[in-house]
Amino acid sequence: MASLLPTQRLLLIVLATFANSEGECWPSQKILGDMVGITRHRVSECLKKLEQEQFIESMFRQDATGTKTKAYRMLFEPFVFKQVKEDHYNCFGQRIDDPRMTDTSWAE
Repeated sequence: MASLLPTQRLLLIVLATFANSEGECWPSQKILGDMVGITRHRVSECLKKLEQEQFIESMFRQDATGTKTKAYRMLFEPFVFKQVKEDHYNCFGQRIDDPRMTDTSWAE
């Protein structure tokens, strides 16, 4: 985090406030700029820096009307910790690394 400028840090904090439990959010760059007090162009530059430093990743998402918007995923704790923790369980709440999960003799 030492490599980030104060404006970039503030933008990261503001972005994280929009994030859902999966660490994803999709605020517009205009809204982010208004909240941080910088231009849309400066928001874009800061977001690029946050991606380069691997604090976030961006992707496009499409809503029900077909409109594409940019979405962001947080790549730092507590968001990453939550993802890693959840990755060890399947949808039934069973541990994936449970030895019983690799026994497929019953299917033969």
